[in-house]
Amino acid sequence: MSRIRLIRQDNQVIEIDATAYTLSVSRSVPVLPIPVLAERLAIDINAVQSDIQIDCILRDDDCSATKFQQDAAFCTIDFGLSAETSGGDNDIYMVADGGTIDIAALHNKSFELATSYTNKSRARASITIKFDNTTSSHVYATGSPLLTIGIGSLAHSGAALAARIVSAFALDSSFGIQLTTVGSTSDTILDALSISAGAGSISATGNSKLTITSVEKGPDGNNATPVFWTDNGTLAKPKFELFGGGTLHNCKSAGDKLQDLIGVVGNANLAGVSGRILDVGLDIDEGNGLDTSFSVADRSGDYIVGIQIPYNSLVQKVATDASNDGYVTRNLLMVTGVRSIEEQSSIGNHNPFGTDFNVSSKFTGIRGTIVGMNFGYDAGNNIYEGSLTFQPADMIVGL
Repeated sequence: MSRIRLIRQDNQVIEIDATAYTLSVSRSVPVLPIPVLAERLAIDINAVQSDIQIDCILRDDDCSATKFQQDAAFCTIDFGLSAETSGGDNDIYMVADGGTIDIAALHNKSFELATSYTNKSRARASITIKFDNTTSSHVYATGSPLLTIGIGSLAHSGAALAARIVSAFALDSSFGIQLTTVGSTSDTILDALSISAGAGSISATGNSKLTITSVEKGPDGNNATPVFWTDNGTLAKPKFELFGGGTLHNCKSAGDKLQDLIGVVGNANLAGVSGRILDVGLDIDEGNGLDTSFSVADRSGDYIVGIQIPYNSLVQKVATDASNDGYVTRNLLMVTGVRSIEEQSSIGNHNPFGTDFNVSSKFTGIRGTIVGMNFGYDAGNNIYEGSLTFQPADMIVGL
């Protein structure tokens, strides 16, 4: 069976066992008959409809090795790469690494991080991280969750910026407000969030990737932060993943999985916009497309925004690849907009199956959402058999 991955807005993945799937693509090509001559004129304006029907089963996980412990939510921020993509790959971010962003461009820019406690109520402010290029000192505000990080005289590299943020967290001061469920106004930032810098998504940028983990374990740590940038400016964002992975534990029954899908299909809210349209084939830095980022409400993290369907490729296999019965595995793609033949064919499908899904990219999976489900229960085998309908869409607007 194929292990198909449904991608949620909070970057969590729902894996399903697919027994079969059907991908339907149809073009609208009106044909006009020409009188007298009996000829026919067709007009093709590249209007395409598609859907994916997935036959699948839901079964209990093998919990023999599970300790039934809670998992902590975490997010990542990689200052080595941009959230923007060109030709399917993330652009380099900082100037010293080969990108376009220098330290001066980050002055007065800020982003937000929510904790498990602040995420439970909109009345509780998230922690704001603000960059200041006029100093190398760090300041914790009192009575407000604002940490100003001095980036003056800093090297223009992703690794240097990541290290400076870690050093600011290491001061471990208090804002004078509560940050944890069982804490008080004496809570420090490290009482709520731990932080570390490690290897970036590409080795050339060094330790440019931050991993920020909720100290309080469980699903309350899953939230729609980090949010870049809080001033709604147009500066490119670094590559990041929202807080996710917080669970009671990672072992689920078939019924648990069905209940999750009912919640996703029956009452998942996208309070904002997901995706990108108007792709005319230019580099994003040149203004290509209507670019969007998530604008979300607290309950919208479970919305399905994409799917990754594996297939076996021979054209992408090189001599150094480990053997998979002679194949390498890739994601099926639906490349829309003005793109070359190579980009939308198997020749241009370079990303391996399971690569991080990017809702702004056409090359990490298929963007869209689940629009229907139908399941029946097989009591004898304690499994649910049924189908899911996935509707591809380059941009989704939720109200």
